[in-house]
Amino acid sequence: MKPIIIFIAIIIVASAAQSQSLDAVNKLKLAQAFEQAGEFDRAVQMYQELLAADSTNYVYFDGLRRSYTMQKNYSDAIQLSLRRLQRFRNDPNIMVELGSLYYTNSEEARADSMWNAVIALAPKNLGMYRLVASVQSQDRLFDKTIATYLRARKELNDPSLFVNELASLYALMMNYSDATKEYLKLLEQNDSQLGYVESRMSLYTSKDIGLSEAVRVTEESVAHDNNNIGLLRLLVWLYMEGKRYGDAFEIAERLEGMISSSGNELFGFAERVFHDKAYAVAAKAYRAAIDQHSSLPYVPQAKFGYARCIEELSAQNDSAALAANEEVKSSSIFPLESQPTYEGAAALYMKLAAEYPKTEIAAQSLYRVGYIRYHSFFDLDGALRVFDSVLVFIHDNSMAATIQAAKGDIYIANGNLEQAAKMFSAVMSARNATAAQKTQAQFRLAEIQYFKGDFSGSLAELKPLTANLGTDESNDALVLQYFINENQAAYPDALRKYANAEFLVRQKKLNEALADLDDVIGLYSAAPLADDALVKKAEILTTLGREDSALMAYQKLLADYPNSILRDKVQFKIAELYQNIFHNKEKAIQAYEQLLASYPQSLYINEARKRIRILRGDTL
Repeated sequence: MKPIIIFIAIIIVASAAQSQSLDAVNKLKLAQAFEQAGEFDRAVQMYQELLAADSTNYVYFDGLRRSYTMQKNYSDAIQLSLRRLQRFRNDPNIMVELGSLYYTNSEEARADSMWNAVIALAPKNLGMYRLVASVQSQDRLFDKTIATYLRARKELNDPSLFVNELASLYALMMNYSDATKEYLKLLEQNDSQLGYVESRMSLYTSKDIGLSEAVRVTEESVAHDNNNIGLLRLLVWLYMEGKRYGDAFEIAERLEGMISSSGNELFGFAERVFHDKAYAVAAKAYRAAIDQHSSLPYVPQAKFGYARCIEELSAQNDSAALAANEEVKSSSIFPLESQPTYEGAAALYMKLAAEYPKTEIAAQSLYRVGYIRYHSFFDLDGALRVFDSVLVFIHDNSMAATIQAAKGDIYIANGNLEQAAKMFSAVMSARNATAAQKTQAQFRLAEIQYFKGDFSGSLAELKPLTANLGTDESNDALVLQYFINENQAAYPDALRKYANAEFLVRQKKLNEALADLDDVIGLYSAAPLADDALVKKAEILTTLGREDSALMAYQKLLADYPNSILRDKVQFKIAELYQNIFHNKEKAIQAYEQLLASYPQSLYINEARKRIRILRGDTL
């Protein structure tokens, strides 16, 4: 019988232990639930009961310490930690957290002493420094965190330690000089880290002082190590960040000579600068890559890039291009162009198409010629002939869809809406047309119905676009849909005249468009679109050089349409006329200030403020 009694006793003891264990688990869950709910008094009570039953359990200890801390009961949290430390001497995790508690309790000297004691446990152990720095950083003691990392470097005699951590901390504390020095160390260790370094530095190079310090430190480093490829490439990037494209080009040329990349370095630089719209410098880089390296694998692309620069520099109404032109004129790098012109760009494209016939480069080049013929010279027949010559050798791909869409725009411009619709329908059904090309074609088909006065047909074409707000055309589609719905029921004749005026503008028949708009303004002044007609009229008058009449149209809208949603736009347009056309600084400032006063929620507010500062000569 004795063995049976012993067995029963064992079962009873085991059951009791299991019951106690389950009770502890449930109580722990309850304590954690109270803690998460912010009921720290109740959490403390639970954790105290748990710790009384099992004083060695770290989870119970840590929960109670956290709850004390959330109650701001730092004294009890400290005493709890000290008792734990007496039992588990030299436990670095307890010690670093105790240091944090001391600091939170305004006992900074004791906090430093505790953290120093952690490091003293193993002064050659990297993990100890990382542990201390982690807690210091968590407490936002960034100066102390930096000191800990630097101490680790000194004690372990390794200046490469904690480069990322220190760089981030220096940048956070706006010490951009030391932050840059740390990132340069990372780059010196491994120049393949250039992309990462640029991405991290970009967090502060967006600020003038951050960029200035980054450039200064990098220039100093390059002066001491002028053959370091990684440093030079970083300097190119920094110069480009500061829009110092000429300086960047000099370094890019230097790099090309150092690494002998057969022009790839210069070509890559040219592509980046072109993307930044620094067309004059990009042209220099393309030409240098072509002229200095006949073995460049990307010669056709470089020649095309150069021609694109000439085209962009020919935009005489672009102030940035005009400024760049001054640099181009004084440069011998443009043997074909003493001054960039659209005709010169077109000649370059034609030469490229002849040099690389029936290739992608030829197709792209001829497309640009057609684009120039249409957009710059309004030579519709010439543009169509060029586009047709491309379609002969390219087939069912996205380039074909691009050209068909361009032909559709030209057919609208010459008044042939039926042919235009055929072109855009072809894009819609093209197997290799992109989604963006198809949505643009869909919107053009809606516009064609609108120009015809078939407003129901236009709304039907717009429906797929307004159902999918993720496309580029969706906003334009919503605007046109609203415009038609707002006007077609009560003022269908006014809407037809306005739509025809817009169609005439596409054909550059501006005086005929003005006649239709005057009819709308005179006959349908109560129509919702009457204020739109005044704005459209003013824009056409400005294009025709009749700015005084444009100003009167804008002023009429402000006087006659007090509820128009276009009033802030018109006020901004008036200010622009005074600033850019009449060159009347005082009236321009007054007009911009009127915008600020009358329309504080306008989208033009920030630009108006900026222009006021410029006109006054304030520092931006």
